[in-house]
Order: sequence, then structure tokens, then C-alpha cells
Amino acid sequence: MARTFVDDRTFGDALGQAVAGEVDLESALTLFRGSSRPERAARLFGAAAGVRDRVLGRTLELSAHIHMVTRCELSASCKYCSLSSTIPSVSDERSPLALREALQGIRYALRRGVRSIVLVGGTDPDGSDEQVRTLVERVREVTDLPLGIDVGPSLSAATVRWLVREKVRPIYCSMETINEKAFADAKPGDDLWARLAFMELVERSGGRLGNIAMNGLGSADDLLETILASRRFPHTTHLHISTFHPVPGTPWERRREGALPVSLRALAIARLAFPNLELGLAEVGVENPGDLASVHSQLLAGAGNTLAAVLVYKRMRVDNVDRIREQAAAAGFDISAAPAPARGAIDPR
Repeated sequence: MARTFVDDRTFGDALGQAVAGEVDLESALTLFRGSSRPERAARLFGAAAGVRDRVLGRTLELSAHIHMVTRCELSASCKYCSLSSTIPSVSDERSPLALREALQGIRYALRRGVRSIVLVGGTDPDGSDEQVRTLVERVREVTDLPLGIDVGPSLSAATVRWLVREKVRPIYCSMETINEKAFADAKPGDDLWARLAFMELVERSGGRLGNIAMNGLGSADDLLETILASRRFPHTTHLHISTFHPVPGTPWERRREGALPVSLRALAIARLAFPNLELGLAEVGVENPGDLASVHSQLLAGAGNTLAAVLVYKRMRVDNVDRIREQAAAAGFDISAAPAPARGAIDPR
């Protein structure tokens, strides 16, 4: 990204326009470059938080992410993903859950007071229709909490329509980056155009979309362009920004990690561009447990109003409910009341 000086007047004008709802790529770049100074970053965060408070309020809900409900069949694996690690203990972190294990994890999350569930799996170009339908049906026997799915472009049009009828929302399909070259470099077994086509399919089917942009794939300009590309999909309801962290044993284990301040500034700009969306930093759980330290920061930067508090993996459960409650309270937020209990016992089959 070219280093371009942004004076106080230019920054102030761009910020005023953004608060009024006028954010294009040029003004987003002005805000990003201008907010490299701490005092301007504080102004940007304050403006974004004000928009969030006005539109969504200051009550948070906690969610659970259940990993991995489908096996990733991309060949080759993404260079940053633990699945590409040559260290078995690292790659095993993404081992797929059996149906019984997924349901047990959901039952645990319900006891911890979450208000929504996201089923997270890998991408299978040959399709995951039957597995996803079976899982959704079984989860619906357990709870009627809001349910989302994130398995990439692994589903047929018929299954997408079925998910829409079952009120599964959002249906995630992460762009990661809109930069074709950066995407191909980071994700040699994946297909950006297949992802965009799947997102269009969800739109045509009347579904709600979730998207993730990664700080660390390409430039900061690419990150902002990826965020604003969500405008192609008016049914987007959830947008998250992940921050690249090198994972031991992967092809990118020595790559420079993404900077949290960059993610936070991009998050604040996203809030100004999309006042109504659920925005936040993507949790990466076991790959970077330190991300929990960003909860307070992202709330101050305009995130809200759902935070991933329980992460269920094959070999571990990450329970951040109590710590998130503490950090949210310190930032002046309320946590919504506990949900209705699960619908009886879970069949262990």
C-alpha cells in the first residue's frame, strides 16, 4: 500500500461523510491511512461505536462455533490453515466431529448461555449436502436457537433452498480476499469464483449471507476492497475480519502476522459503511487464544452485537463466556439473558 499523507482536514471531511453513510473505497482508504496516528484512530473508533450504539444498541449476545462439522477436501490445503501443518498435533485441531460429538458440544454451549449456534466445516468441492442436512435436522431436535452454517461452496442449490426454508442463517461463504492473485497464492486448492458464485446463489435463494475478510492476505487496500465488496450481496447480515497468525508447520509459518490495529481500523470503517451488520473480529480459537484480548478493543471500535464465546473442537472446548462477560461489562455493555433450555436429552447415536 502506498504511504499517502492525509492532513487533518481531509481526514475530518472523510470521517464526517462516513458517519453520514457515505463510504466508498477512496474515503475508506483516506480513513485508514489517516488513522495510523493514535489520536485519529480514537476519533475513528468513537465515530464507529456511536453508529453501532445508535443502530444496534449496547446489548450483546453470545454464540457458539462448532468445529469441524464437515471435512475439508480442498487439495491443496490453504497455506495458513492448521490442516496444512506437518505437525500432527496441530493439523489434528481441525479433525471433523462425529455427529454425537457435535451435538454434545451444542448441549454444552446451551448450558453456558449462548444465544446462537454456528456450524463450521471445511469445503468439499464434491458436496456436503447429505451430511449438512442430517446435522441441521438433528440440531433442530435439540434447540430452536438461531443457527448458521459455514462450509463454503459445498452445497447444491437444492440444499441452499432447503436451508433457507429451515431458517438457517446466515449461510457463510468467506471471500477472505477479493484480490485474485493473493487468493490463489494463499489458497491454491480453492476457487474464488466458486465462492462468489455460491454467494450469488444464496442471494437468489433468499438466504442471508455471512462473510469473512482476512487481514494478512494481500495489502490493507485489498482488505478494505474486500470489505466493501459485501455491497455486491445485499443479503449480507454478518461480516467478520480475521487477522492472520502464523501456524507452526504450515507453509506460512514464517510469514509476518497481521497487525491487530489494522484489523480494528478496518472494522471501524466497516461499521461506518454497514451500520446494520453484525460485525466483529473472527475468533480463531486454538490457533491464537490471545485473540480474546481483542474483545474489549473491538467493542470500542464499533463491533457488535454477537461474540463467539464457546468454541467446540474435536479435542477441546474453548469456553470464554465468563471472561467475555467481564470484558463486556468493563466496556459498558450488557449481555442478553440466558436462552431457553435444550429440548430434552440428546440421543447419543
